Amino acid sequence: LSMVEEAAGTRMFESKKQAALKTLDKKQAKVDEIDRVLAADITPTLERLREEKSHYLRWSANAAEVSRLERFCVAAEYDEAEKNAAVAGEGAAKAEREAQALEQEAASKADEAEAKKAQEAKCRAKDGAAGLASQRRKELKKAVD
Repeated sequence: LSMVEEAAGTRMFESKKQAALKTLDKKQAKVDEIDRVLAADITPTLERLREEKSHYLRWSANAAEVSRLERFCVAAEYDEAEKNAAVAGEGAAKAEREAQALEQEAASKADEAEAKKAQEAKCRAKDGAAGLASQRRKELKKAVD
């Protein structure tokens, strides 16, 4: 049979077929090994990395939100402080105006007091002169009597 196969030229194709099948088996073994490594090592690692990516993206979004809210809080605190400063400035200006008005009133009252003292002194001087004249009149009256 082998001579017939050789004469017909099929033996060469049969041997090439066997060699190709052996190569195919080796290649299949390599593919099976790659599938095993992929299933055992790479796929779990890939899943873990995908999960880590998901966690990171959530963390990143949360961090951005926290940062945005912190900026918002700082802006609100600044605005509040600015309003308080404006109110305090208005209060200080009002207090200063009141203080000036009180100082002017005090100066006015001091001037009035000086005027009253001067008037009192004038009146005392008149009373003193009138008193002397009255006393002198009494003395003269006694002398005439």
